[in-house]
Amino acid sequence: MPYTKICNYVMISVGTKIAHHSHLSEGVFVSTGVNLGASLIAGKYAYIGIGSTIMTGVKVLGEDCLVGAGATVIRDVPDRAIVAGVPAKVLRIKE
Repeated sequence: MPYTKICNYVMISVGTKIAHHSHLSEGVFVSTGVNLGASLIAGKYAYIGIGSTIMTGVKVLGEDCLVGAGATVIRDVPDRAIVAGVPAKVLRIKE
């Protein structure tokens, strides 16, 4: 049976679409108009900016990562990475 697990302290804004078999870890923030593909694991405190799309096939958004507004993520995002663009690219890793 398809499901999505939403842990404690997750914030999900309006107009967000979350596909099946996903896991949103503690403290994840999902902004307005975000589309999350299937079978995604969003690590603790991940931040997903306005209007972003995380494509099905992306397995992991790392802990404390930041996805910029309007980004299209087509591959896994490492821990503490800041990604932006279409397709999203790592701009830097937070220290």
